[in-house]
Amino acid sequence: MDGIGIGIDWDETKEPAYRDGRRAGERREEAESNPHASGSDDHRLWQAGHASVTAPDVVANKIGDFA
Repeated sequence: MDGIGIGIDWDETKEPAYRDGRRAGERREEAESNPHASGSDDHRLWQAGHASVTAPDVVANKIGDFA
């Protein structure tokens, strides 16, 4: 399966941990609020879900700093 990013496949975006991470990002929770054990697959998926929401904001803020 082709990945959509390093370490994540399209099918994994349907996993509960990924969706929970997206919801946390939408609620503007910090990345440190990941409830899964560090190094676990659920931790990785939660991080990916969270980043899918928050990464565009981080990039926009960095671009704005130089504009």
